[in-house]
Amino acid sequence: MNFQILSLVIEELAALLTGARVERVIQGKEGGVYCLFRRDRMNYVLLISPDRALPRMHLVSSKPQSVDTPHPFILALRSHLIGTRVKNISLLNQDRIARICFATPSTEQSLVFELTGRSTNLLFIDADSRIIAVYYPVTPTERSVRTLLPGATYVVPHKKVIFPTDKDRLVIPDAASRNKSTEDFYVHLTQERCITALGMEVRSYILKALARAERKHDALKSDLQTAERAGQFKQAGDLILANLRLLQSGMDHAELAGYDGLKVIVNFDPKLSPAKNAERYFKKFKKAKAGQQIISTRLHDTTEEISFLKSLLDEVGKQNDAFHMDKIRSELSSRGYLKEKPIGKGKASPSKNVSGFRTVVFRGWEILIGTNASGNDHMTTRIARPDDLWLHAEGLPGSHVLVRNSMKGEFPPDVLMKAAVLAAYYSKGRNADKVPVTYTYARFVKKIKGAKPGLVTISERKTIVVRPADGIPV
Repeated sequence: MNFQILSLVIEELAALLTGARVERVIQGKEGGVYCLFRRDRMNYVLLISPDRALPRMHLVSSKPQSVDTPHPFILALRSHLIGTRVKNISLLNQDRIARICFATPSTEQSLVFELTGRSTNLLFIDADSRIIAVYYPVTPTERSVRTLLPGATYVVPHKKVIFPTDKDRLVIPDAASRNKSTEDFYVHLTQERCITALGMEVRSYILKALARAERKHDALKSDLQTAERAGQFKQAGDLILANLRLLQSGMDHAELAGYDGLKVIVNFDPKLSPAKNAERYFKKFKKAKAGQQIISTRLHDTTEEISFLKSLLDEVGKQNDAFHMDKIRSELSSRGYLKEKPIGKGKASPSKNVSGFRTVVFRGWEILIGTNASGNDHMTTRIARPDDLWLHAEGLPGSHVLVRNSMKGEFPPDVLMKAAVLAAYYSKGRNADKVPVTYTYARFVKKIKGAKPGLVTISERKTIVVRPADGIPV
């Protein structure tokens, strides 16, 4: 919060809150200090946020829910401030240091808020500048310029030259409430921070799961290559039995004629007899043969898992709102990739777009676009009717697109083109020059039994090549 904006906010606060009575002091879940004032039958809620990443001070539209175990600083304010009145509000040293002076007939105390970035702090001092409580205590060390502890004398810090950053660039219209404009600005900014943090969290989970799946895939491929040697083990056993009279115990290898008459080198365990070596090869054959099918199945499942995770990673790159990020996080949780945070008692999960798809209308035709793997699955297997048109970017993770055919007629070329462009745009190929898009009637699209959501087989198809850049994001 830069000096210019803070000055305007403080000027308005002084006009509104001077003489106001302190009714309550609470701490919000995000750590902010909220002071509730009443003056001339009007209620005011002042937020003082000592968050060092985004320090701010302004009125807010409503009081937040209070935490059960507040910061000790809040408890100190409650014991001293409730029932006092605001004497004045000002800035100290013409710097980003706000001071609210509270008074009773016999005492005077002040709340000092230093909004100076990484050294942001909140202090409660008495009339003699003696510190009563401090939000971030600073003990005396070689690196500390000031000691900020209860009982110490408060000293105003030296003024620093602060260059405004992008997050400080707030323009307040002349006719607007300064505090309301500031509140709206920081609400938007904190929402952006939450979405960014949620996106980074979700992306991190996906990348970790993807790395595990790819390591598993490589290990299974190696195991499958070993299992595919089952035929070689059987041949070695057969050749040993066919040549028992020529072989002796203690041999470590022998050249024997293979099925095609060519010489084959067969290795032996010299500690075993030729017959026992043959038995050993037959056991390895049976084990490899049995494992080959299991490994192939696991390799197929792991390949599907990698495709699923890559499609989620693509969705994270496309979505920029908390709802869709939370949907992706819930999808990861439902598949065991992370533990979902419990929803508090009495709180409902979001209901908007619960099916995981969005709808647009083009020239009277309803077009559905999947927003995640579950939405793709629900749309294709539950909503689609046999005569609907189904589309998907060919060979790329992305949204299933469905054009509803309520009139049971032919799809106009421009409707087909629009749907194909949407399928290309909402796929991994969004930034490509051209993308081939598969399209077919929904009756030819079937879900793979036991597969993860969104994976299907197509019995008949056609392809159209479109430019994703021609699409308009919806």
